Amino acid sequence: MRIELTVTEAVEIARATGGLPPYVRSVAGDGDEVRVVVDLRDVPDPPSALRLAARLVPVVRATLRVESVVAGTAVLAVEANAAGLPAHKLLGFVEAPLQGALRGKGLPPEAVRVAPEARVAVDVQALLGATLARTFPGLQVTDISYADGTLRLDGHL
Repeated sequence: MRIELTVTEAVEIARATGGLPPYVRSVAGDGDEVRVVVDLRDVPDPPSALRLAARLVPVVRATLRVESVVAGTAVLAVEANAAGLPAHKLLGFVEAPLQGALRGKGLPPEAVRVAPEARVAVDVQALLGATLARTFPGLQVTDISYADGTLRLDGHL
C-alpha cells in the first residue's frame, strides 16, 4: 500500500486533527523544500531565551530541506531567519517547546531531536505511525520518502 500526500494535504490533515501547533502560522511545499512561518509569541511556556527572542523578533521564517530518510527518521537541514538574522543557530532553544507540544498531543516527545549544524532529526515513523494506526488499524509503515513536494508512505496491513 502506498499513501502519497502533498505538503498542503498533510498540513490540512494536521490542522483538522489538531496536530499542528498554534504557533505554526503557515507551511508550504516548494519542490524538495518546506517553508514554515512560526510566531514565537504563541509558543506555550517558552524558555526565557526564547521569550526574549520573541520580544525582539516574533516571527521566524524557516526553510527545511530533507537530507535523508533512514529507517523512518528524516534528517532535515534548517535555514531560518528572524528579521534577517540567522535564527537557525538557535535551534536548541526550540527543542523543548516542540517536545512539549508532542507530549501534549500524546505523541512521543523524543521523535524530534535537534542535531548539530542546524539539523533536526524527525522520527516520522513514530509520529505518523500512531496517527495512521488510529485511521488504518494494523498498518505497518515500511518506508517513508519525500521528494518534489510529496510525502510517500509505503506499508502493509
